[in-house]
Amino acid sequence: MHHLNLSEVNLKVLRKLTTGDTKNMNETKNSSIMRVVKTLAKTKLSSLTLHKLEQLATKVGVDEKELIQLYVEAKNRSLIESFASTPYNQRIVLLPQCLRAKDCPAEIGNYGYECQQCGKCSVAKIIQLTKNLGYNGVFIMPGGSLAKKIMLELKPKASLGVACYKELVMGSYLCEKVGVIGQGVELIKDGCINTIANMKNLTEAINISIF
Repeated sequence: MHHLNLSEVNLKVLRKLTTGDTKNMNETKNSSIMRVVKTLAKTKLSSLTLHKLEQLATKVGVDEKELIQLYVEAKNRSLIESFASTPYNQRIVLLPQCLRAKDCPAEIGNYGYECQQCGKCSVAKIIQLTKNLGYNGVFIMPGGSLAKKIMLELKPKASLGVACYKELVMGSYLCEKVGVIGQGVELIKDGCINTIANMKNLTEAINISIF
């Protein structure tokens, strides 16, 4: 894949869309937005990407969440073959702590919360699925900073993250920064606790393979 710097091609496109005359914006908005989203998804990210997506959404009058969702979906598509060709034992899954039940008995370990298989949330089911396939591990994240430590120390080839869309954008940036193939699955109910993952999409993403 040819990687372009955000300050080169895609930033120029974004600036063109987010500044100047907007007289004909309504006519070309959808196609222009999709061109930008696809360009961003195929290029190396920078920390400016999320800000630029938010800025674009505001400028052209589209829903910010929908635009970020389109980006995540485009990013997933651009890397799906690389992810699917990665053996299960070289993949990890990163889960947000908010998936846990309110009275979760898990305690913090070196790599996040350690599931006690109590069955009060979906985490135990996810862990069992990945164990059956031979994944390198499932990690319940108390915060995003731990993801970098896990990737640098365990050195997986690929990572499947579950989070809200904004966190998935930041997760894809981290994956690129440390050289890990990333895929993201959205939460269908977000918040601070008792969130819900899209289990259909997550199960499909965990199982996918072409090796």
